[in-house]
Amino acid sequence: MRHSVLKHPFEWDRNILRLLKAKRRQQRAAIEKKWRCAGNAADLEQLDTFHRAIRPYLCLAQVFGMMPLANVLSRSPHLVQFQLRSYATCLSGVFLLLGGVKTMRLATKLIQGGLNAKSMVSVVFFTSGMVICVSFISLARGWSRLIVPWTGIDIIMLFPPYAKMKYSLRRKLLIAGCSLGCLTLIEHWLYYASSYSNFRIQIMRCQPNVTLIPFKEYMLKEFADIFELVPYNSIFIFYAFFLNGTFTFICNFMDTFIILISLGLSQRFQQMATRVLDAVERYVPDAEWHEIRMHHILLCELMDLVEANMSNIVLISCLSNIYFICNKLLTIFTKLHYPINYAYYWYSLLYLLSRTCAVFICASKINEASLLPLRALSMVPSDHWTEEVQRFSHQLGSQYIGLSGLGLFHLTRRSLFGMMTTLVYYEFMLLQLDAKNNKDDLASICG
Repeated sequence: MRHSVLKHPFEWDRNILRLLKAKRRQQRAAIEKKWRCAGNAADLEQLDTFHRAIRPYLCLAQVFGMMPLANVLSRSPHLVQFQLRSYATCLSGVFLLLGGVKTMRLATKLIQGGLNAKSMVSVVFFTSGMVICVSFISLARGWSRLIVPWTGIDIIMLFPPYAKMKYSLRRKLLIAGCSLGCLTLIEHWLYYASSYSNFRIQIMRCQPNVTLIPFKEYMLKEFADIFELVPYNSIFIFYAFFLNGTFTFICNFMDTFIILISLGLSQRFQQMATRVLDAVERYVPDAEWHEIRMHHILLCELMDLVEANMSNIVLISCLSNIYFICNKLLTIFTKLHYPINYAYYWYSLLYLLSRTCAVFICASKINEASLLPLRALSMVPSDHWTEEVQRFSHQLGSQYIGLSGLGLFHLTRRSLFGMMTTLVYYEFMLLQLDAKNNKDDLASICG
């Protein structure tokens, strides 16, 4: 009996040793797979990395003169680099040149016709498109320095002990990008439907003798700044539509890109929070807390890289969205002639507001996910509160993590509420100033 009592602790120790050896084998296998993925593009392609998820949008951006990168479809992020002498860079230069000519023509007609809020919209729209395009070219120059360390962090966090997310990053980005793309196409189609309907009904009412309304007349009026310089033919018709569509895409892609970046970062910070929460519920040695803290430092360094490259784009996005929202609100009490005009106006306004809110909400998830580990550490028992845990707690509470507009403001829910409050105040001012105009009749369409 005594012999059996003495034997049990040794058997228990042997079981622990076997479990520890099995755990170390699993850890070595995971480390080997990480290194294999880092050096083998075929293995890397199987992982749900941000590089793999963002590639389709980089290809689409190149079609419209943005993100001039070489080897965008490469499986290895090391090969995706900015090259000055490339077709993508030449295409970006062509778009900047064509956009510059268009902007100069609109600015000239604006000066000749007189400055007002309505006529300035087109100039601001194309000018902001030019600035956005230049900003993304600048981002492309530093893209390799951003995506390579990002992929390195992805390789670490796509294996245990980090938990697998319910939805893959690629699926999230696909849903977000396709949804915003479809909504943008609907808005673009409603713009032309509203514009052509106005022109068609104006001709029918003001010129009763006209039975056939040629499409050429609409084009000469809609793109007067272009066809005053070049002859009317199929090539320049395509150029006119494509240039307008390109700048519409550029302005919408800017917000979409911020949303995609935010989704990628927030998912990694969410995985970090999940691991910390799991560690709180059990005894964790200092070595593991040190590893968690080092991985968090890597995430913070990645966040600093994104902030350094994206803060100017965030600022431009917020300024342009606020301007166009205010411009839309300026005419909210203007009576329109036809149902299609109301459909375009309200859809455009609501879509712009929704897109702006989506940018703030998705970006705010980065900061919210980064604060979750700090709340989890408050549940660590006092007898497990080691020096390494203390360092990690201080690290979490000593810095702000999130996107900002050149450090002037941060993309948080509080900032969104502040912006919406300002817009509501602006709307009440318009309500008082335009109370008389709201009672006026419609302006004559033949005037």
